[in-house]
Amino acid sequence: MKTKALRPLLTKALILLFVLPGISQKGMEDGSKYGQGQDSINCIKNLSLYREFYKHNNYKDAIKPWRKVFSECPASSERMYVEGVNMYRNFIESAPNDVQVKGLIDTLMLIYDRRAEYFDGKGNILGRKAIDLLRYRRDDINAVEEAYGYLKESIEMEQKESRDAVMITFISASITLNMAGKIDDNRSIEDYFMVTEIVDQLVGGSSRWDKAKTVIDENMLKSGLLTCEALNKYFEPKYEVNKENKEFLQKVIDFYSASSCDRADLYVAASEKMYALDPGPESAHNLAILFIAKNDFRKAVRYLKEACMGSSIDNETKSEWFYELAVVSSANGDYCDAIHYAREAINLKSNYGKAYMLLGDAYIASRDNLGEEFEKRTAFWAAADKYTKAASVDPDVADEAYKKLNDYKAQYPHHEDIFFRDMKDGDSYLVGGCINEYTTVRSRE
Repeated sequence: MKTKALRPLLTKALILLFVLPGISQKGMEDGSKYGQGQDSINCIKNLSLYREFYKHNNYKDAIKPWRKVFSECPASSERMYVEGVNMYRNFIESAPNDVQVKGLIDTLMLIYDRRAEYFDGKGNILGRKAIDLLRYRRDDINAVEEAYGYLKESIEMEQKESRDAVMITFISASITLNMAGKIDDNRSIEDYFMVTEIVDQLVGGSSRWDKAKTVIDENMLKSGLLTCEALNKYFEPKYEVNKENKEFLQKVIDFYSASSCDRADLYVAASEKMYALDPGPESAHNLAILFIAKNDFRKAVRYLKEACMGSSIDNETKSEWFYELAVVSSANGDYCDAIHYAREAINLKSNYGKAYMLLGDAYIASRDNLGEEFEKRTAFWAAADKYTKAASVDPDVADEAYKKLNDYKAQYPHHEDIFFRDMKDGDSYLVGGCINEYTTVRSRE
């Protein structure tokens, strides 16, 4: 039994006897990664030995030959560094005291440094080093500052090849340093912009980048750094130089909007400038909504008119925009314009209950243009027609429509006034002014 059990070990030993001289000779001839002569033989032996233990998770026995490879032939294998990191993480997490932990972390950092010295991919290595540094020293602000530097350099080198974990950790480190007074608001905002410019190019290609963007944005918004004051401080000095740059303007618009700073003067200026550089119905509509929020209805009307002229807009959307235009025109006291735009909305969407309600309201509001008191009261007849129509096409406005129908009956002309004009209830009557519509004569009870 003993002889049978020893056969695999003897076989491996015989293979090494035949293979190692050849490798050793190659090392002597060309200075290969394994060194030369006896050093080459020792490197191969220790490399093979530690890996045999490693693959069985026997890190205790693997570490001694691994250290020899690490010290004596550092260019022999990049995989050796990856596996060394795994072993040292295990040692750190099972170390009995802080003194040992400190030494093990220092060695872990050295592994990353040595790997970067002998192999390509410095940006990737720096990112991994930083994440491990924060994994074990996140409560040490000096370590956070050191890791922040590695992460920044990693992202600058790797760009779109950066890992999502590196991007997320970098923003977290930036926020932590800002809260500790190590870096100012502008620096953290710049860090955020640097990352989002890269991440935005990757979103949609993989769900992990969609998640990364969500986490990054949430962390930044929760930090409170993106205040209106901070955004103004960051963007205002840059605006004059960059105001012809659409990418810059879009960045201003996006971040002010995300931070609920869409009433800020710089946001308004950037939005108007963006529209001037790249006009279109959607951007015109966005500007209109902006000016409605600022109670600047004159400018809102201007941009809504331009939005409604867009030929590429579907009827449903255009109907809504005409309704908004009617609302704003009414708010400006331009009731005849409001009537015109409400009718345009209805022409595009025949069951638009809110537009019928607005049309009825605008009829009543415009009655001063109709002449004498009797003519003014006829506006309530025309309005009643629209309220009735609204209730019939849209249940959502029915209650409001019936209430107005009931309330405004008291505004109809008296029966005597109708009689003296040689009319009676039920007759057809043309209401004048900008209403210019036939309705039915009704008298007050």
